[in-house]
Order: sequence, then C-alpha cells, then structure tokens
Amino acid sequence: MQQPDQMPAKVRHYPIINELEWEGEQVLSDIAMQRRCIALSLMQEYTALPSQPSLVPTADGALEAIVFTIPAYAVRGENNPLWKVYKDLILKLPEYTHLYILTHQSVEGMLKQWLEQQNLQPRVQLGVVSDAIEMTVWAEDDFELVYDQDGSLYLLQPHSSRRSGDELASYYACERFGWNRAKVPVYFEGGNLLVGDDFFFLGANYAVDTFYDFAKLLVQDKDLHLKKAMTQVYQQYLDKGRILYFISTNIQLPVEQVRSFNRNGEEWKEVLHLKNGAGTVQPIFHIDMFITLAGRNEDGKYQVLVGDPKMASELLGDNHAIWTIPEAFDDIAALLTRLRFEVIRNPLPLTYVDDEQEKVRKWYFATYNNALVEIKGEADKTVWLPTYGYGCWQELKHTDEENKTIWQHLGFKVVMLEDFHPFAEYSGAVHCIKKYMRRGDGQPTG
Repeated sequence: MQQPDQMPAKVRHYPIINELEWEGEQVLSDIAMQRRCIALSLMQEYTALPSQPSLVPTADGALEAIVFTIPAYAVRGENNPLWKVYKDLILKLPEYTHLYILTHQSVEGMLKQWLEQQNLQPRVQLGVVSDAIEMTVWAEDDFELVYDQDGSLYLLQPHSSRRSGDELASYYACERFGWNRAKVPVYFEGGNLLVGDDFFFLGANYAVDTFYDFAKLLVQDKDLHLKKAMTQVYQQYLDKGRILYFISTNIQLPVEQVRSFNRNGEEWKEVLHLKNGAGTVQPIFHIDMFITLAGRNEDGKYQVLVGDPKMASELLGDNHAIWTIPEAFDDIAALLTRLRFEVIRNPLPLTYVDDEQEKVRKWYFATYNNALVEIKGEADKTVWLPTYGYGCWQELKHTDEENKTIWQHLGFKVVMLEDFHPFAEYSGAVHCIKKYMRRGDGQPTG
C-alpha cells in the first residue's frame, strides 16, 4: 500500500481563493442554534407560512429558473478560477433558463458588462448588495424555495445558519427579487435535501440536529414515535405532499482528522474526512455530494446514483478508497435498494491537494454526483457534470469519462463542465453553487 510520503505531489494549477478558506469561521455554536430554535418557535404564530408547501424538484422538469449568489471574490482578479467556472456553466445552460443573480456592488459593473457581451441580460434579474454582506458561492445551502397551492413562492430558511453572511444574503435576495421570506424552527441545508417527483431525501444528520433543537416540544406526545415525529415536522414546513426518507448509514464513521507524516525530510500534516462532525451518520456532510437523482426508468422505478469510492480506486489503480470508509456508501446504496429505488453506482474518487508553503495535504472528493439534472421527458434528459482531469490530476480524466458513459447509458445528454477542483477542495461542486427556483416544460415564460 502506498504511504503518504510516497505519493506524488499534487499542487494547484489555479490561484487559491482565500475567502473559501475563511468561510468555515462563520459557525454558530450548538447552544446558539438551540436558543434560536426556541425563539423562532415562540414567533411561529406571527409568521405567514405556505399552507401546502411543495419543494422544487431536483431533477424532474425543465430548468426554467436558477438562483446564483456570486460574491465579489468569485469574480475579481486575473484568471479567477471560480469566475471561469461560472461563465462556462451559465453559457451551457438552456436558453430558456432564467437567471436570478445576487452579487456584490463592487463587481456589479463587471458582471453587467459580461452579461451584455453574451446577450444574456434579457433573461437575467440582477440583485446587488453591499460588499459588507459576507455571502458565499454556496447558493444551495441557506434556504429552500417552496411553492404554495396558489402558486406563491416562499424562501424558507432554518431557524439559524452556520454561515451568518449567507443568512443575510438570503434576506436581501427576497427584497431584491420580490419573494416571500419565512423562518421555520427546523434545521436543514439545501445540500442535504434531494427532491424527487413524489418523495424527498433528507440527510439524517440535520434531522438529529433538529431533534436536539426541538426535543422538548417533540416529546410532549408520548405516543409519537421519533421517526414519525421528525417526518411530520419536516413535511409540515417543507413539503406536505411528498414522502420523506431519511438517509443514513449504520456504519460508525470517523470525524475530521489531522495527522502528521514525513515528506522529503519535512514534517507535513494531512486532513482526512473533511467536515465530518462527531457522531455523523453520513459519509460526506451533504448527501448531494454522493447521491444524484436520475428520474424513473421504463419500469417506473426511480433511479438514484450513489457514489462508489472503491469503483473509482479500481479504475484509477490507487488505494485511496481505504481512507473513505467505502462500506458506508455501500450501506446507503443497500438502504435505497430496500426502499425500492433503482440504484446505480458511479465512481467517486478521493483525491488530495498539496500546499507546499503550509506543508498541508488536504483530501477531498472529486464528486460527480454533485451535478445538475434536467428531465423533460423520456427522450429529453440532460445532465451537467463537473470535471477534474486537469493539472496534476490527469488520471481523473478516466473518471470524467466513466461517469459520462454511465449517464449516457441512462439515456442522458451529457454536458461536461469546467474544472471544478477550486470548488471541490472546499467540499462542493456545481449542485452547491446554484438553487433551483422553478421547473417546468422549458417553454418561454416571458
């Protein structure tokens, strides 16, 4: 087995964006989360909420409208790798997709100029906020967009956000775009939710958080079982019409770990199991990093892709899967099979990046499951896949192509996107940097 000091150096072929590193510092304590949950619970009777909330599907229907939060740090600077990705993605989206973009005031002119050059302004609504608002690129996480039975749109936020800047950015998104906004006393992040046609998945980590936040209220009814209670709470606020499945593994998982190794006579540190907290029941902190919805097959079974680190290691000829607890991914695949989903496994490589100045090696998933999916009909299906076979990661061209082939076998047109390493090393990809706002038949909406 290849040891850390024997592995080749993998250094960035792109400039690092320091703000992505700093985002992790915007974290509320568990006690603060619980206090806010109680406060929001007291205020619920004063809050206008949808009576029949319905989530926007993750895969089913045309991509009629998408939301992006593009902070200044994602645009500024020569050869900005994040801006390169955004431009590539936006230009590859369907011509009928309307774009809602929230951005910082300092880059408004640059963004408008580029949109004009690409003739995109007719289908873009631009919202601008002060640079003092510390919003991030992770548009997926801070809120859910739901529709009520009368067609009205609500932006729902959990009682708290672990990144306070994103929470404030969502407030301004509602003001700029004319949406209803409401806080609810449950915890969720968009990356831990996937929405099918008649069901939705929720990563169990956040159901556990909500139980601790909300425990005293939940246990008042002694006859109410925990799963039933948690299901009712999330359906009440997020989606009353869909079945809820919690996604979890029974395999005990490690927390984020930092350990030392010697490389070329120098002491280095390597970070494993990035963002895994104590007691986690998910092998990656968000389920959209390793699960992708792919619509129903000819037999009517809903298809779900589940990432497989072992498959990736076998394809690449490395031993990296041993650091991922691959059994946990197998366990979740088996759970979804028991729930009568059609499960397809796809390569999910674990890779690393070396910072030779700081002498730190960081391991992360080059995720293909974190993709965009559009299903307009059995013969009209598209997936937008991030790619990783660049710079020191040329070997990942094999997993780029293998994942493309898997989707093609499922009848999808595959659109290969730009180099997503700059996002993936911070535990995200294309599904994380957008928010689906509206699905439909793809016809112009005016």
